[in-house]
Amino acid sequence: MFNTKTFTLVSEKNTDGTKYGFISSLTVWINKPHVVNRRLCGAKIDYFAFIEDLQLQTKLTELTIPDTDNLESNGYREHDLLEIDNLQGITENEVAVISRKLILKSAKDMSHGPQSEIIVVENKENCVIASFYKISRADSKLDIPEPSSYQLVFIKGSDESNKIQLKKLQDSEEVSSDDFGTFEWMTNTLLPKLCNWSAESKLKTSVTSLRLIPIEEYSQKYQYLKEKYGKYFVQNWPESTDPQKFVYEDIAIASYLLILWKKEREKKKLECLQSFVDLGCGNGLLVHLLASEGHAGIGLDIRKRKIWNMYGKETVLKEVTVTPSAENTFPEYDWLIGNHSDELTPWIPVIAARSSYTCRYFVLPCCHYDFDCKFSGKQQGLSNYRTYLNFVKEVGEVCGFNVEEDTLRIPSTKRVCFIGQDRTYPKKEESLIDDKRSIYIRTRSSSNQSSNSEAEYEPSAKYQKLDNGQKWSKEFEPRDQSKEKSRNCQNIDKDIKNLIINTVFKKVLDCDKSEVRHLSDGRIWHKGGSIPLGEVVKLFDKDVLKQLKSECGGLQTLLKNHNSIFHVSGGNVQLRDLSLNEPYSKKSQLSKKDKSQYFKTLQCWFYANHPDGCPRTEVTCTFAHGENDIKQSICDKTKALKPDDYSIDNG
Repeated sequence: MFNTKTFTLVSEKNTDGTKYGFISSLTVWINKPHVVNRRLCGAKIDYFAFIEDLQLQTKLTELTIPDTDNLESNGYREHDLLEIDNLQGITENEVAVISRKLILKSAKDMSHGPQSEIIVVENKENCVIASFYKISRADSKLDIPEPSSYQLVFIKGSDESNKIQLKKLQDSEEVSSDDFGTFEWMTNTLLPKLCNWSAESKLKTSVTSLRLIPIEEYSQKYQYLKEKYGKYFVQNWPESTDPQKFVYEDIAIASYLLILWKKEREKKKLECLQSFVDLGCGNGLLVHLLASEGHAGIGLDIRKRKIWNMYGKETVLKEVTVTPSAENTFPEYDWLIGNHSDELTPWIPVIAARSSYTCRYFVLPCCHYDFDCKFSGKQQGLSNYRTYLNFVKEVGEVCGFNVEEDTLRIPSTKRVCFIGQDRTYPKKEESLIDDKRSIYIRTRSSSNQSSNSEAEYEPSAKYQKLDNGQKWSKEFEPRDQSKEKSRNCQNIDKDIKNLIINTVFKKVLDCDKSEVRHLSDGRIWHKGGSIPLGEVVKLFDKDVLKQLKSECGGLQTLLKNHNSIFHVSGGNVQLRDLSLNEPYSKKSQLSKKDKSQYFKTLQCWFYANHPDGCPRTEVTCTFAHGENDIKQSICDKTKALKPDDYSIDNG
């Protein structure tokens, strides 16, 4: 029987964590093992129950994978969730039983199939014992566990010297080095993680990504598409963007949609593959992937990309301007896609709702746009991003959709998506709901923000639908059709740019709690202090801020683009500390560039403008100290770079 199995100590580590902190860390390892082991895609929880009577443990030997009837028949307190959300609720002398499968990530690992486990967590007075019994596919009986089964044990010390132990089955041999969970790996990686997590007060234990689709199917689909399309497009990418990011990001999104749509066909008993329109399709790779996998669809974008010529006839891409209006609805298509669709993002649910009662949508918000202007506003206690996500979700709900939220696994900081599959109202109420949509859009329009009056607008889009030339928002303006607008400060008036730089510099230098650097050559250099961006914004009038917003994204962007002068982090502005050996963080663009080709090609701003000059000498500073010190760029021997241009684009 399983409770007679003997485990021997492999390693142990002290922890500042508590017993219930350890239980939380176990919950993370059970729910989402992929955050520790990058060879895993995730875990599928087949069963979770608490056992009230310890004597019932012996009946676990009857359990096979994935048959859970034996447990259910004994009246255990079962949970329908596919993740462990309340392992914290385990009381002393109670046992939790979990059945899970570890989903491997790579195609090579997948050949072994998912690893099945039964996990038994026992909460005792001064310790917690979590036994992970790995079950072979050949014989899934629990009383024949594989040698790689292990225990994680938390022991509460009498003098607060708590420890976590890793144990293995007695006399078992080490699993092969090819396996995804060796005892050596668990000693060096898993055990330290558990110790650190156990000491955290607010540990996120629940699964946040890929909640709406089966993780195992997603993993298989992603590997299939990656092998089929990934290598080719990475090697032949004609765009200036990073293929490693954009190719695999679109493959991940395509995998998600293909599984989501498969699940929808099974649920609704649909015979035909869903059709789609990708609004703001950009490079069109997502359209190509979906079309190549059998889904009829089109991609629309304001500007053609070079890569479009690489796709075959099955990939339909059109260079058009999409303006929210009756002439830009798509009643013949099943789904609308908004993948980083910028100014069209809040319109995706509206267009889907007005295209047809059965039209659905998928939107992945990125840049913050309202219906006819940049999105503004921030909810207390929430980030700007979360505030915008709440707005996009609200739009879908106002449009009459039951909106679901999920988080994708893509190489991007903007990973949250929204899906509108079902309506919250019967079809006969379409006209009434459409009136509400119209009022909502009008009240959020930039021209109506001051009055916020619904009475000024005669609602119902049905009038607009009779006139195909009428936009749903008079103030909506699509981006320039011919090319992407430069937003790197180059279009800002030079005098305004210098005014901003000098004003912020003086404010930072003269602020309270200013720091002083004592240099090796005996000089003193005043570094200044740290100023919140909110205070910096107040230094300029609305006209200046408006121009900045339209040209480069705002004041923060301009300051970050002048990376050699300012350090912007955590919502604060400081001067770049050139007295340090490594003044730029590892993530900084300047630290990543090959600076040899730009050495001494730009004038040192601090040398010319700081009262104390540059903290570095002429020999050690990468910028030129005076006209006699300046050199030509290796990249451009025909002309010198402008000495007043300090943007990160030129290093």
